[in-house]
Amino acid sequence: MVDLQPFFEIQERLFNSVPTEFKRYAYELIDWNDPLLGIVGARGCGKTTLLLQKILEKGQKGFLYISGDNPLVLREGIYAIGDTFFKLGGKTLVVDEAHRQPGWANDIKALHDSHPGKQIHFSGSSRYSVMKGTADLSRRALLSELRHLSFREFLNLEKGENFPALSISELLENHINIGRKLQKIQPLELFREYLRTGSYPFRLSYGSYYERILNTLDKAIYQDVVEQDSLRGEAATIIKKIIAFVATSVVPSISPESLCKELGITKVTLYTYLDSLERARVLKRVLPCGRGIKGMRSGSKVFLGETNLYYALGLSQWNLEANMGTIREAFFVSQVSHLGICVPASGDFSVRVKDREITFEVGGPDKGRRQLKDSSNGFVLRDGIEIGFENIIPLFLFGFLY
Repeated sequence: MVDLQPFFEIQERLFNSVPTEFKRYAYELIDWNDPLLGIVGARGCGKTTLLLQKILEKGQKGFLYISGDNPLVLREGIYAIGDTFFKLGGKTLVVDEAHRQPGWANDIKALHDSHPGKQIHFSGSSRYSVMKGTADLSRRALLSELRHLSFREFLNLEKGENFPALSISELLENHINIGRKLQKIQPLELFREYLRTGSYPFRLSYGSYYERILNTLDKAIYQDVVEQDSLRGEAATIIKKIIAFVATSVVPSISPESLCKELGITKVTLYTYLDSLERARVLKRVLPCGRGIKGMRSGSKVFLGETNLYYALGLSQWNLEANMGTIREAFFVSQVSHLGICVPASGDFSVRVKDREITFEVGGPDKGRRQLKDSSNGFVLRDGIEIGFENIIPLFLFGFLY
């Protein structure tokens, strides 16, 4: 049997550094009673903290936390550790960064089958890495996705507030009253701070924030893209160039022909890399409405996964007001993409709300309604205003949707 003492000692050390006052939005939404629970999300968004917080809340007894990239776990194997733990009376095995362990999905599936009545929680950097692991596991596991910090969470974390999440219907119908209630916290100043340094929970840790973001990005490139997709050695360099292109482009689009020529790759290779980067949550593409698969190949808007990456990679450029259009749209996409969005023929974005297709135009404080003149269900989202009127809504309020 495996000696579990070293793993319990590691777990105990981790508990000493886990914040307990602030919990991510998903904490109350996840069904923690499911026997096979997977939590996926971009690197740095707080999956480890979320798992450790739940162990602490439950009182630690009956739980064992291990990390898939720990050398001891790599040596012993997930199955052997879990099998010993369950045979000794353990109830819940927590496997963080499970996909870093070769054969992890088969180990977890075998543990799940061999120990009915026991629980396994595991995390991975993308839903794709879980789905790729084994079809059997992806069908059995309940997968919950953890996104980057929303603007609402950032405010609660910074100001000790407890602002609740809003449905998009609530926001569209009551945005004037909601804006009035938020005036006391001076939201515009905080919104600027959020766009630059508010997307990751580790913003409160010591050290350079942007340096940590770039380290996180590097791991995503090499571990979640190159390794996961078994790409060739030179792929990392080309992928970094694609990211740099998006990070410095004031127009959120890609010309496949010119970019392929510049990088010396085929369109098939470019689309493969874009697919991988989107699965790793480094990039986000918004497809043209009604275009289906063809929309993935042309007419899409392409953004970095969240706004802080723009500043980490091209800081001075994005301090110019003239370039804020991309940042504003990237913010909207990061906060709303889980609802399903597309690029309409007129307007910036379209979201289906109940039985209505809502069109949004995103811009600065002087943004007009011209592009929405033909839309009966259109809203202008203005940056730089605290309270809206009629169909004009402050942009920052869309950070309250989760």
